Amino acid sequence: MQIKKILNNNAIITHNSKHQEMIVIGKAIAYGKHPNETVDETKIYKVFMPASRGDRKLILDMINEIPVQFFQIAKQIVDKAQMDSDIKLTDSVFIALTDHISSSVDRIKSGLSLTNQFLWEIRSYYPKEYRIGQWAIRLVNEDCQVQLTDDEAGFIALHIISGELGDRLDEFHEVINFVKKVTSIVTYQLSVEIDRDSLDYNRFVTHLKFFWQYMMDQSHKRVIGDLSDDMLAVIKGKKVAAYECAMKVKAFIQQNYDYTLTNEDLLYMTIHIARITDKT
Repeated sequence: MQIKKILNNNAIITHNSKHQEMIVIGKAIAYGKHPNETVDETKIYKVFMPASRGDRKLILDMINEIPVQFFQIAKQIVDKAQMDSDIKLTDSVFIALTDHISSSVDRIKSGLSLTNQFLWEIRSYYPKEYRIGQWAIRLVNEDCQVQLTDDEAGFIALHIISGELGDRLDEFHEVINFVKKVTSIVTYQLSVEIDRDSLDYNRFVTHLKFFWQYMMDQSHKRVIGDLSDDMLAVIKGKKVAAYECAMKVKAFIQQNYDYTLTNEDLLYMTIHIARITDKT
């Protein structure tokens, strides 16, 4: 990789084989180097290909203002999310994480901390992303000699959720509200207290989140075969209370989202409701 322009000791501009500009970041990647020389590619943390002038300016401003340490930390978090949890994240998440972590460390060193008003919801409904957030603050605390709190784990998780939802972060609030309301129907209809830390409840929440995404995507239409009808009849006979509760959920969804649950939807809803209530 050949240097076209040196931004600082840790960042350069180069071009790929299609003559597209790339901004490359890595610790001491340009130290002692000059334009037209090559760099040690093993030192690279991140390669950006700005899609617009605005993106380019944002990245260059960050390179000038934020220590390279935070780019490295953000890379480790993104790598953790993608490798351990198979979460696909965009460059915008990397940028947002880098900026957020840098700001968080500055705040905590100044004696300031922020309260995350969605911490309970993130922890309860997005446990995978929250665990990554917890891992991330342990990394930051060790590398930067600070003590970030669980609130910050929630904020980092929210950035990861944002990356998963793309430009649809508003859906986070809608999905949380949907899960809350369906859970309330189950607890009220069956007069039970659900163990929200249980594996079965986590599976139920995951099912609801996937169902929400499917329900909002009107381009997909499923064809229900006889097998689903037969299985629903069997489940209905064995899990009467759970089935009746699923019918309440169906009515709620029909009224509020103008979506009619199919027999297959009812089958899965009934199975999940039975799992989270049978052990209570």
